[in-house]
Amino acid sequence: MTGTRKLTRDKGFAKVWMVISLDLLISVVASMFAVFAVRFFSDPFGSLKHFVYIWTVFSALASLAAFLVCGTGRMVIRHSSYSSIGKLAMATALKEAIMVLLIFTRVFSYFNLNSLRIECEVVLVDALLTLVSLVLVRVLIIAGYRVANEDDVESNVGRLGVLVYGTSYKAVAMVTRLEYSSHYNVLGFVSMDKDEKSMVVQGRTVHYVGSEDELRALRTRLGVQCILFAEEGSAMSQKDGLIPMCIDCGIHILNSPRIGDITVDNVSGAAMKEVNTKDMDYIPDGMSDFERIVKRMVDCLLAGLLLLVFSPLFLLCWLALKIGDGGPAIYTQERIGRFGRPFKIYKFRSMRIDAEASGPALYSGDDDPRLTRVGKFLRQHHLDELPQLWNVFIGDMAFVGYRPERKFYIDKIMELDSRYYYLYQIRPGVTSYATLNNGYTDTMEKMLRRLEYDLYYLRHRSWFFDIKVLWMTFCSIVFGKKF
Repeated sequence: MTGTRKLTRDKGFAKVWMVISLDLLISVVASMFAVFAVRFFSDPFGSLKHFVYIWTVFSALASLAAFLVCGTGRMVIRHSSYSSIGKLAMATALKEAIMVLLIFTRVFSYFNLNSLRIECEVVLVDALLTLVSLVLVRVLIIAGYRVANEDDVESNVGRLGVLVYGTSYKAVAMVTRLEYSSHYNVLGFVSMDKDEKSMVVQGRTVHYVGSEDELRALRTRLGVQCILFAEEGSAMSQKDGLIPMCIDCGIHILNSPRIGDITVDNVSGAAMKEVNTKDMDYIPDGMSDFERIVKRMVDCLLAGLLLLVFSPLFLLCWLALKIGDGGPAIYTQERIGRFGRPFKIYKFRSMRIDAEASGPALYSGDDDPRLTRVGKFLRQHHLDELPQLWNVFIGDMAFVGYRPERKFYIDKIMELDSRYYYLYQIRPGVTSYATLNNGYTDTMEKMLRRLEYDLYYLRHRSWFFDIKVLWMTFCSIVFGKKF
């Protein structure tokens, strides 16, 4: 197969600096209007011109930091979707959090600006105007693109941006088959073979990827969301190469036998590796993009609030553990979370420091000899789980999901039922539907039964389902149910 170098660059993609510049302009203008709105509806305050100038400067700096941290510039305009609202909301929240921090550290007092009350009012109005303006402009851009490109819009907006791995006959055949798909927008081929770099196959460019940085750059430039493997064995051959990079970059991986059953709405978080089971149906996430965004926002806000409310209880638990045996109060352990990524889960230590000196071991209940006296009390009242509020706040976990497991036990589960990989679509949770119905899992049989409950939750999860699980968890704790 011969290839020619691509002479023209990809069209229709906004550069990162262009997207950030547009968002920054919108944010700064919104901040200026916020000051004028508060001035109009409140009592007159002095030095308006000075206040507008200083507020706008700090707002611009805070906005730039927020956009860079939240990665809003990666939302390429041509591939924008309404799910962008989540990142814009996070960026707005971070911007206003920085402004609040500046207010309460009395930074503005050095400029002889106005009262604390007025500054707080400006922050609230600023947050509302910034978010509404950013979202409105995004929606108008998408709507304008739809009008201007009516014949081609579905290939760029609303479909999943995918690259097909390799240039084999099956890979080319897959691209041909997906050309008129209602779910995929094929952006080209991807390869780890330098000899195929910049080749053009069937009119589509072969993009070479040799490192994680190159893959991230490709994702940003093209809006890549997923990589498809045309042959069952090709994914397995890349388990130590491309697949780990995809997982780290948040790019989904799908295998040819599954793609017929998958739509753009249910692929949003799947980091699939090779699945070695017989004709198994793909299990999609029951939540839409919008539901997932709102769930994450609520989780973050609620976790932050509870961290403040329970801070005295945190201190009491910490003191009790320190007085009990003098060891560390917080226990960390590596668990596997969304996209198959490892993270550190935090708990109040309930067992002896040498509890797993001889290797991983499951908790066997209140009679477990490894429990300390204070730890047993914490376990019985589920207080050992309190530090996981921090895991929820930083995004490692959600309030409701599946209970995160250690890789040691995941490997054992996978030997018997590899559908566990489907759970990687979502964040693990502090509580779960499986925990309420299956109790604590101290045997492999219970782990497999728990997986069935977790997969049921994955397929059927919704806001109402989450509220139901939270309510049942609360009632179980209040009435002393052991799980």
